[in-house]
Amino acid sequence: MRIKRPFKKRGLFGPGFYAAASIILLAPIGLAAFAGYYLFLKDAVKPSITLEPQAAATSFKRPFILSASDDQSGIRSLVVTVTQGQRRFAVLHKVYDPPRDQVTEHFTLTGAELRGGSFEMQAAAADGSYANLGAGNTARITRTMRLETSLPSVKPLTPAHYVRQGGVGLVIYEVNKEVAKSGVQVGDLFFPGYKQKSGQYACLFAFPDTIPAEAFKPRLFVEDMAGNEKTGFFVNMAIKRRFREERVEITDAYLASRLPAFAGLFPEIRDPVARFQKITTELRRQNDATLADLAAHSAPELLWDGAFLYLPRSVVKGSFGADRVYLYDGQEIGHEHHTGIDLASVPSAPVPAANNGVVVLAGALGVYGRTVVIDHGMGLQSLYGHLSSLAVKVGDTVKKGDVIGATGSTGLALGNDVHFAMFLAGHPVIPIEWWDAHWLEDNVTQKFKRYATEPAVAP
Repeated sequence: MRIKRPFKKRGLFGPGFYAAASIILLAPIGLAAFAGYYLFLKDAVKPSITLEPQAAATSFKRPFILSASDDQSGIRSLVVTVTQGQRRFAVLHKVYDPPRDQVTEHFTLTGAELRGGSFEMQAAAADGSYANLGAGNTARITRTMRLETSLPSVKPLTPAHYVRQGGVGLVIYEVNKEVAKSGVQVGDLFFPGYKQKSGQYACLFAFPDTIPAEAFKPRLFVEDMAGNEKTGFFVNMAIKRRFREERVEITDAYLASRLPAFAGLFPEIRDPVARFQKITTELRRQNDATLADLAAHSAPELLWDGAFLYLPRSVVKGSFGADRVYLYDGQEIGHEHHTGIDLASVPSAPVPAANNGVVVLAGALGVYGRTVVIDHGMGLQSLYGHLSSLAVKVGDTVKKGDVIGATGSTGLALGNDVHFAMFLAGHPVIPIEWWDAHWLEDNVTQKFKRYATEPAVAP
């Protein structure tokens, strides 16, 4: 027998409804929580941060560079503060909206009310993630540094300097503290000084042939380890020199013989004259950059001994400092400032090292063809271009007179010769002075003997 149960009236909002409603209402909250949790897990890594320079001491004006990167959430802010005792100052505060993958900012301590002595610098970079309750991940660098407010001093020891246009001078000087950089500033050019065993500094500096005599105003420059700078005056007499103009006719035969060596360069230029013009401009600039880099790694001590050698039984065919004009069919197609002296000789004549030194380049060097560069120390280097063969390799120590190669016509040589050049800190100087034993003794050697072999007293 079937027993009937009493009918129970169900309301419009029964238990099932409330359960479903709860699920619907809680879903967005759960999704938000899941999204936040996902974003946190996705970017829980701190940004990458660097602070340069890594110096133990600084001045107010020393430039600092703060860089940060984050390829997930980007960089949202950079902050740099300095603390000394109970005092704290913000020297940089940058906010990026929207965040950026990479940022770099420059700053100094100018404006921070610091006293000389120890202080703490802290740099912080925060990313744009939702980590740490929305504050993001933060990377920090903290350094204890020393603020130095006293300027260095620099005093020349050598007397009046007579420097010919295109030539070289030597100044020996002393400073009152450890330095990060010192030397002679000539316009936009800088010639580094080198500390001697005596404790004094010696600097070979050039009077570039491209600077008028009235504009030649060299100044001593020194920067201490904290970045404080000081300039100093020393007596100079600028001697003006006249330079020649050389007109060189470029023929089809010359282009046919020289351009194949540069076949891989500028292939889009088919016209031989246009390719020659490109080579003599862009490639020459690249060669200049290479020579400057070699000079930056010059030995800090004097390596040469006495006057430099002249290529035996050779004839001068091109002069230093000449404004060389190139002509094709009577029309000017370019010009160059000749950096050395072309010494013509018989084919494949042996080429001696002009003086003692270390080979820093032995191989192809653009317009110079097969080339050897010898470092003689203190920024002074000799170059031998257009060689047909090489007898040395990079790193070899050579003595004056050692054979380093043979004359030739490689590169953009105008004939069988050697392009002999002297460079100081990467800038061409006249070779004739270095061939002259009397000039070298009076202007360089005697100064070293008197002022740089033992602690000197200024005259």
